[in-house]
Amino acid sequence: MAKAEWEGTAMNKPFVFCLIVALVFGAAAAGAQERSERIGIMGPPEEPRFSDIRNGLQQGLRDQGYTEQALEILEARVTRHDLEGVRAAVEGLLQQQVTVLVVIGSRLARLARQVSAELPIVYLTPGDPLRHGLAASLARPGGNTTAMTFEYPELAGKRLQLLQEILPRARRFLILYDPRGGASAQGAAAAREAAPQLGLTLVEREVRSREDLARGLEALAEVDALLAIPGGEPTGHYAEIIQGANAKRVLTIFHGWTNSTMEALVSYGARDVAIAQQVARHVAKILQGVKAGELPVERPMRLELVINLTIARQIGVTIPSEVLLQAHRVVE
Repeated sequence: MAKAEWEGTAMNKPFVFCLIVALVFGAAAAGAQERSERIGIMGPPEEPRFSDIRNGLQQGLRDQGYTEQALEILEARVTRHDLEGVRAAVEGLLQQQVTVLVVIGSRLARLARQVSAELPIVYLTPGDPLRHGLAASLARPGGNTTAMTFEYPELAGKRLQLLQEILPRARRFLILYDPRGGASAQGAAAAREAAPQLGLTLVEREVRSREDLARGLEALAEVDALLAIPGGEPTGHYAEIIQGANAKRVLTIFHGWTNSTMEALVSYGARDVAIAQQVARHVAKILQGVKAGELPVERPMRLELVINLTIARQIGVTIPSEVLLQAHRVVE
């Protein structure tokens, strides 16, 4: 339309203005639908655990109504004690404009928080967030940080008791733990407190490296059972630990049934996938505008007892019927 026609056609002005407004807002809405939020996930490069948690997070976000087109998950795999690696990873994720960062482990969460005070963080830990210094309280952790803790002290005693019910003569239990990690040290302390109440003796081995692990596994020759302590260096070697214990016919109990612990005799706790799905609920709330520090620290909604009868037969152990009746899953 020529300028003269536009200026002379007063009746068309409101129509054209409304049309322009509709086009602008329509384009904005379309852009909002096409634009995807970016979520970062950072953790040790331990497989299959990293992928299990990543997949559980994605499934949980789908359950919250976020499609893969609406939400992109960016991965960062870093070793547990690599400060420079964590710094580079977090800065890279910030450059890619992640909205929320999900972190596997309290130590990495602490390092990530040192890099950015503003980025909302949800972290998974087997330890106590209050002791980590990353939460002012469980109800309102503050600091733009919240957590999902899948381990607590009373579970150590429950696991020791389960193995004792399976093999009443068992008296010596091996624990492998990383003293550098707060969560792992807390787990070892809980086991130390529970063992004497059950008349059990702990054989302790600190594991900071692959070499420490090899030396620690030598203690399998002098124990009846192995109680896994979550967190730290041993986490990346579960399959090897279980294989060594089964070869020595030593009972094993782990804190969750996962792709890396399937051949343990018993597991009692929350599955990594289920934990990550629960974390997704926190992430969804943050995306909706809730401050991370205002979301309470949560525990798993479901604990599972899994018993592997194939391994029981392999190591020559009979599972009492009263223990089998407690199981949520029996692997034949």
